[in-house]
Amino acid sequence: MAEHITKKSFECLPATVIPIHYDITIRPFLDKFTFNGYATLDLQVKKSTNTMILYAAELKVDNVKLKLNANGKFENSSFNFQQKCDLKDELKGTIEMDEEHERMKISFVENLQEGNYQLSFDFVGMINDQMRGFYRNKYITRDGNEVQYGASTQFEPTDCRRAFPCWDEPNFKATFDITLITPKNLQAISNMPIKSESDFPSDKHWKITKFERTPIMSTYLVAYVVVGKSEHGRFALEFASKVLPFYAEYFDIKYPIAKADLIAISNFPFGAMENWGLITYRETALLIDPQFSSMNARQRVVMVVAHELAHQWFGNLVTMNWWTDLWLNEGFAKWIQHLAVDKFHPEFYIWTQFAADIFATFLIPDALKSSHPVEIPIEHPAEINQSFDKISYFKGASIIRMLHDYIGDEAFRKGLQSYLKKYSYKNTITEDLWSHLTEASGEPVKEVMSLWTRQIGYPFVTVTEKQQSNNTRILQLTQKRFIIDGSIDHKNLQWKIPITFVTKLNPTSIVKKILMDKPEITITLENISEDDWIKLNYNSIGLYRVKYESKTLAHLEEPIVSKILSPQDRLIIQDDSAALCNAGHQSFVDYLKLLLSSYKEEDDFTVWKSILLTIRNLLSLIEYTDYYGDFKKYCLNFFSSINEKLGWDGKPNEDPLIVMLRPRILIIMGSAGHPEIINEARRRFKYHINGNLIDPNIREAVYIIVSMYGDENILEELQQLHKIADMTEEKNNAEKQDLYMGVAGCAVNCVGRDIVWKYLKKNWIPLVECFGEKNHSLMKFVELCLSDFADENIANEIKLFFDSVNTPVVTRAVKQVVETICMRAKILQRDSKMIKEYLKQH
Repeated sequence: MAEHITKKSFECLPATVIPIHYDITIRPFLDKFTFNGYATLDLQVKKSTNTMILYAAELKVDNVKLKLNANGKFENSSFNFQQKCDLKDELKGTIEMDEEHERMKISFVENLQEGNYQLSFDFVGMINDQMRGFYRNKYITRDGNEVQYGASTQFEPTDCRRAFPCWDEPNFKATFDITLITPKNLQAISNMPIKSESDFPSDKHWKITKFERTPIMSTYLVAYVVVGKSEHGRFALEFASKVLPFYAEYFDIKYPIAKADLIAISNFPFGAMENWGLITYRETALLIDPQFSSMNARQRVVMVVAHELAHQWFGNLVTMNWWTDLWLNEGFAKWIQHLAVDKFHPEFYIWTQFAADIFATFLIPDALKSSHPVEIPIEHPAEINQSFDKISYFKGASIIRMLHDYIGDEAFRKGLQSYLKKYSYKNTITEDLWSHLTEASGEPVKEVMSLWTRQIGYPFVTVTEKQQSNNTRILQLTQKRFIIDGSIDHKNLQWKIPITFVTKLNPTSIVKKILMDKPEITITLENISEDDWIKLNYNSIGLYRVKYESKTLAHLEEPIVSKILSPQDRLIIQDDSAALCNAGHQSFVDYLKLLLSSYKEEDDFTVWKSILLTIRNLLSLIEYTDYYGDFKKYCLNFFSSINEKLGWDGKPNEDPLIVMLRPRILIIMGSAGHPEIINEARRRFKYHINGNLIDPNIREAVYIIVSMYGDENILEELQQLHKIADMTEEKNNAEKQDLYMGVAGCAVNCVGRDIVWKYLKKNWIPLVECFGEKNHSLMKFVELCLSDFADENIANEIKLFFDSVNTPVVTRAVKQVVETICMRAKILQRDSKMIKEYLKQH
């Protein structure tokens, strides 16, 4: 038996021994879900030591040998190791396995001196079913009659150690030679092009595939796949062929790898993974069926492809030093994917969508007291998965967008190119990027931006009109941290805020731009008459919310209705208003009035997306009251105009944004009980199951509406459609990778929510055992299934339950859900009577 290292707090691996090169051979046995491996590692001992520590998890390691490299050649003399046993004088070293910390410690009888060594070992592991490390993926043959298996890797953030022992931290970069021994009927793929293929000597049904050596890179980017299925990838491939040269020109660095494979994996834990040269995707993020895929699905594919290709430079070529700076990878890629999609698909107006999908989305969780800075301190690997969230991705992208606007495109690109060239094949921290952007722009980038990356949350700016004299208006601006429930920020956090203004005289260009670096400042605006409107935060680029006085907000009704203001500006006015209502700075009656007075004739897809999110949240909240029916009548009235304009059927060459808006309006109208919408959905569904297929762009809406009001027969028909569907988009794969989606779908109303909560309490331990205690999907069960309660007693029940089961990966998600539920409960306590009275009057 291997000895176990005494428990201790986490420390990064010592840099006394570092890997230079890995030579890895893997032979998977898909009938038994096991693999054999052999590895030879070239190492450099930087400082004399008698121990060597690397990562290994769920592996059995054997035949460990160490050779000394003299003058560039490895001598025959070697140390031989085995797990500690009763061998005495012959034993030259010992191996200790630390299962808790997933480490393997090799101890030597004598110190290793500085120099080069070669470590080799055999290992055996499981091709697991937890979508991490080297894992199995199931697919159905084209005839639908046979289940087959492939295998693929997912190593980010800390699961390369499940495939082979390694220095599994991002700053231990090395080169890799990968060899796969596979059945001849399956295709072997890795990061690099194939170097050679040959028969496996002892079994002619197997083949040996050797791949070219990789560049210097981190272990989490190593990838290999054994697969037998490929389809529907042309749409993504054509887009990728445009994006790669665009990035090469933007970064002024050629694409660093000899190939760029994009492959869909049937069971995949994330949207995609940027493995260098072999990018893996879940099927819905890559595959498009010309006949069945919706416009929304096409947009998702180009967005994800653009994101992962950006990582080939920003993340792979230059890598964060430690997971604290994950946002550098993800925030930047999330920002620049919009730049690429805007260039090649301007019809999506993707920067306008950024305001709703990225900017306004991160503002919600980042207003929680349980949020975290984008530069998040990671003290233990168990915390890493929690940081793959909207703060790292969406707030990170919004920070980059604000910075790009602050210093200008020319300086931004110059500094970015300098940064990437200096740190190619190396690791960096956030300050390295700030340094290059400061040098390129001459602006105090670090001084301004560090407050946004190292502090939790963001401010809201209160605007007070102090004086109007002739055509001059004096404003007082104050900043405070915005907290979602309206509580006081006892830390009194402050930011350096780039503030912009647009006015009635100049509605489409910035008339004044300042850096607000104090808690309170006074601003003078010229050429403003008494009745003129003003608006802060042009195009929603600054990371702050705005609270206007009633008269200032009232003046904005005219440019909203007339659509003089940009969609981004129209969007953020109502989004800020909803947030201020959540926090108790005003009543939700004010928000409902604002919608009817200013937004009923809105026609922009992105603005509607934002409004629909708030309305959905209100529906789930007011469902707990006795005036739920009155609120649904309000919704039917408010959405009636846009519903009449869109109807059910698209028109030839219709704007893609209109195509994507239609199903969302149908769903909200159906949810609010519109009888004609419900009946038409039932009629189209009946035709659909009889072979008269529904337009893929409204198919989801029809499915949702008929399931909402259906019976057991409808359920059986939907299950049959799921069973026979070929595309994952259509199938909405309800197997393991998306189980949380199916469960969350049951929590869309108060009855289902209670059932789901009981289900999770009863089945949480089996779910953790099924997915693995570090799996990111566990966070989704908490976030998507439990956030819509509105009872502090249930919030406390949720907290106590998860305290008892101790699942570290959901710790932050539980805190955020509890805080959200308590906020929702306060809204009902505070606003319920006023909302009820308003709805009855209208």
